[in-house]
Amino acid sequence: MFPRNACLYVRQKSDEMTIELALLGVGVGALSGFFGIGGGTVSVPILLYLGFGIKEAIGISIMQMVAGSLMAAWIHHKNQTYVVNDIKYFGYGGIFGAIIGGFLVKLLAATILEWLFLSIVAFTLGRLAFSNPVPTRAEVINRPLYGAIGGAIGVFSGMLGVGGSILMTPILVSFMGFPLKKASAVGLFFVMFTSISGFSTLLWLGLVNLHAGMIMAFSSLIGIFFGIWLLHRIKVNHYKQILVVFYIIIFVITAYKLIAR
Repeated sequence: MFPRNACLYVRQKSDEMTIELALLGVGVGALSGFFGIGGGTVSVPILLYLGFGIKEAIGISIMQMVAGSLMAAWIHHKNQTYVVNDIKYFGYGGIFGAIIGGFLVKLLAATILEWLFLSIVAFTLGRLAFSNPVPTRAEVINRPLYGAIGGAIGVFSGMLGVGGSILMTPILVSFMGFPLKKASAVGLFFVMFTSISGFSTLLWLGLVNLHAGMIMAFSSLIGIFFGIWLLHRIKVNHYKQILVVFYIIIFVITAYKLIAR
């Protein structure tokens, strides 16, 4: 658990940043709904710039993802974007993977976590840039494979404070025959499982700033509605181009933060 003095410090810091955290929550929520991401790819680097440590930033990020992914799953269910019967196995695997990843946060040095985060963004950017947004193969339906993929991605989710869709989306598009927009929606559905699992683990380990996390979580719900609304109104080719640019920006921000130390 946080020492008492540390708890008072982080509470004071989050009090002083209420407006910044609320605005960040709205922005992350909009990006989450639009890109089908948990939000950690955006919130973790920005929280680092605001002065939070990497482990504290991961805890805040995952708390926001719990609220945002639950809201997004409800909206996509109403819109019938996907059928839950099969894709829920991604989530089942992600639960166990995120628990393992959450414990690794406690064991690994902050620098290792940051470079892992950067490597994941680089991999995703490469896969996404050369993928076809319109499927060129039949969609693969294999529940055990879904569970295995979910478990592997869940480990990275728990370690890095990202929901997992940053890996899930390009894998579904490049290897599993999913349309890009559906893959984004499934990725955010997957985030619901990994974020709840990861949040429970990090909370038990005392690595979550609850005050800052609640500010971001509730404010992100506003952005989620707008992001999903925009997702269903943009052409898929334009959507892919915007998605690639988005990942490039995240990669540059994170790389600069690490190299500038």
